[in-house]
Amino acid sequence: MFSYRKANREDLNDVLQIYSSAQAFMESNGNPQWGRGFPDKTDIFGGILGGIIYVVLKDGEIAAVFSAVNHEGNYDEIEGRWLSDGNYLAVHRVAVKDAFRGTGAAKYILKTAAPEIAASRGRISIRMDTHEKNAPMLGLLASQEFVRCGTVHLFRDDSRRVAFEKIIRQN
Repeated sequence: MFSYRKANREDLNDVLQIYSSAQAFMESNGNPQWGRGFPDKTDIFGGILGGIIYVVLKDGEIAAVFSAVNHEGNYDEIEGRWLSDGNYLAVHRVAVKDAFRGTGAAKYILKTAAPEIAASRGRISIRMDTHEKNAPMLGLLASQEFVRCGTVHLFRDDSRRVAFEKIIRQN
């Protein structure tokens, strides 16, 4: 059984290790989405202090990590069309610890944790983006009934990402 909570300072090293491993996994599968060094220690520590990074636990061990924010500037413009008017939770940086890959930790984030966080914040949908070469995430999003809405451009490096949204409750 999985659970989740906000990450704290004591989680920093575990979270860094998960992201480092995820970067290597993506790279080995031909996915340049994060590249080496992103997210970095400063990004992660700032996210922990800002209360936007969450950890997924299984039997007391950190199994996965993700972030959740109420607004994503990169989503202000889309080549395509969002499903909702903008009352969304943006979920980013989903990564699973190697030992928990394939156990349902990422599915738990999209099926349980993110919808609960969104509902607690009065959000009606969840938005996400991913690289077109991120086959595991593309498959997960499809399996969880996220709708492909178009393409967004990231400010940090002007790259393109496939954008998805799922309505979790009606207005």
